[in-house]
Amino acid sequence: MRKIYLDHVATTPTRPEVVEAMLPYFREMFGNPQSLHDFGKQAASAVEEARGKVAGLIGAKESEIIFTSSGTEADNFALKGIALGNQRKG
Repeated sequence: MRKIYLDHVATTPTRPEVVEAMLPYFREMFGNPQSLHDFGKQAASAVEEARGKVAGLIGAKESEIIFTSSGTEADNFALKGIALGNQRKG
């Protein structure tokens, strides 16, 4: 029997070309981008480069691109943004 995966909300299989593109980051640029050492600086530079690419792809400002660690964090961030943006409306 063929198995079909239907829980793509939780996690999704990664396409092979994405894995290939990410290998240098897993092997060489794995530092914490918040750290001040060279590994962290290299990771921070990679994050900023990615931010610029994403912004360019969707016509946004780099300052409008926010990376989160999970879907839950992203949902929370979006909901807080909506609430704060509508405070004057009551």
